[in-house]
Amino acid sequence: MQRISTRRGLAAGLATAALAAGIAALGSGGSAVADTNSTTAVSAGPATYTQAVPTGSPSQYSSPLERCANGTDHPISGANPILSEPLNTSFQSNVGLSESVSFAGNVWYGDWTFTFTNTSSQTLSTDCAVLIWRAPSSSDDHSYGASVTYGHPQQDYLEVPRGDGTSFYIARLGFHDVTLAQRQVPPGGTFTYRWGGAGNSAITMNQIRDSLKFTADLTLDANQSMVLHYGTNRLTN
Repeated sequence: MQRISTRRGLAAGLATAALAAGIAALGSGGSAVADTNSTTAVSAGPATYTQAVPTGSPSQYSSPLERCANGTDHPISGANPILSEPLNTSFQSNVGLSESVSFAGNVWYGDWTFTFTNTSSQTLSTDCAVLIWRAPSSSDDHSYGASVTYGHPQQDYLEVPRGDGTSFYIARLGFHDVTLAQRQVPPGGTFTYRWGGAGNSAITMNQIRDSLKFTADLTLDANQSMVLHYGTNRLTN
């Protein structure tokens, strides 16, 4: 998946320097060191469900298979509606999934990773799925990964700052130019969504985990109503 900011290279360099400083601090009695933390997994969603199977072939951009291959910005006026919606405090999903969050980095910069496992009895298509969660503000990098071969992931994306050091993040996954199998996760298979940035104490790992709402596209409508409602931006390939 494409990088959404050229700041990542600079941030990564700063993080490396910060890690060296942290190690030095540790030697002198400081506490600024790199670490890895993770939450326990939580589960949500039904074990069985109905998901429509798209028709078409890779690169047939007018076909349902490529429905999320391309996109545009959808700006909205006024305050984003998500700011007036209740905070989600328990993982939600319309398909059977377990989910945990891990963090690898230090106090200056790191990467959070959602790790999902398909707990349902059927193969899940992640194409056009929407993730909404809350995390520290100013994330600058996002990417999709899976335990099975996948190709050409895309996304529609938006950050909505809350003004308290945290932001809502909205991302619609998408793929192009690959077979249906590369857009799917079998029962027991895993996939990940990773984002980078500087941490803060405004939100805990468990709160990040529990804030997540995962909405798979079950009807081939591409979750377009959610994209339009929240006004996401289309990122270049």
